Amino acid sequence: MKLLQRYLLQQFIPVCVVSLVFFVFLLELGDLFSNLWKYLANEVPLKSVLHVLWLYIPKCVSFSMPLAVLFASSYTMGMMYARNELTIIFTSGYPLHLLVIPLLVAGLILSLFMFYFEDRVVIHSLLQKNTENRRLIQQKESLSNANIVVLSKSGRVVYTADFYDDEEKKIFSLMIVSRDAKGAIQSVTKAPSASWNGSSWVFPSYLVYTVDPKDGGVSVSTSELPETFDESPETFRKNTTSVDELTAKDAKVYIEGVRKAGLPYAEQLSNYYKRFSFPLTIFIVLFFSISLGGRFKKNILLMSLLLSLSVAVLYYIMQMVTMLLAKWEYISPLAGAWFPVVLFVFAGSAMLKYART
Repeated sequence: MKLLQRYLLQQFIPVCVVSLVFFVFLLELGDLFSNLWKYLANEVPLKSVLHVLWLYIPKCVSFSMPLAVLFASSYTMGMMYARNELTIIFTSGYPLHLLVIPLLVAGLILSLFMFYFEDRVVIHSLLQKNTENRRLIQQKESLSNANIVVLSKSGRVVYTADFYDDEEKKIFSLMIVSRDAKGAIQSVTKAPSASWNGSSWVFPSYLVYTVDPKDGGVSVSTSELPETFDESPETFRKNTTSVDELTAKDAKVYIEGVRKAGLPYAEQLSNYYKRFSFPLTIFIVLFFSISLGGRFKKNILLMSLLLSLSVAVLYYIMQMVTMLLAKWEYISPLAGAWFPVVLFVFAGSAMLKYART
């Protein structure tokens, strides 16, 4: 590494550390004030509140790192332009792309580090933080569910119901479709309700429509069920598992299970892909900061902060829109997670090409 490149890193690193602490502090304050009235209402002790804030620090670091890198690099480049240091460097024939190589390498290393940091540290601390926060504010989450569709026994049995009461272990307006190995309907069982007896579902009253495989005729019976329905009540519960609280390996297994159960999984798959694309944000923002950092010669601190926030807000809004489109299945989950990254890489590269040198 050459002397000028080392000098650039020496200017960049302290600003990045200070700005990271600043942005983490802002996020911590935001979380504290959003839950402050709940803490006061439940008389939560200060020690417990501080413990929750401590558990939230890794997630704050994950959110703040792209902003800190963007601000630090734009501020460093701006200061070097304002002090005419870059003017001297460029007039001596030293090109911009060689000067900023250490910054780009550092951004790539940070991106890789943030993926493992997110997967090994942030996931566990966020889960503990959310669990502890719910306990402190005495927030109970209902597992009852509505408008249920469940595939069982490799898709051979299909359950549909209007409502599942988790406290009573009871299903209302239940219809069960039994199919053969080829997917042809064998019988349809309809019941106003069903209760779990510990091993199977019990129907107070029911109607069984049986299809004759020879002529396709349908017969109605109230005397005998076509089979024992023993799908676990946990299957009918409202899904409260968040991919954000699972490691990449566990999230992949969980999504595969949701897919096999015939449940919507586009949102979970989009969040899973986002786990890989989001760390590259650090690498992307460097392109913008390097190309735009030299545009300001006055009020560099303020303009660098505004630039950082503007680019970050634009990126996060675009990512939010594409993730919503992926959730509603207008675009694929892969496109929802990666389209903003690809677009900003091309935009940043184009701006870097025409940056002041």
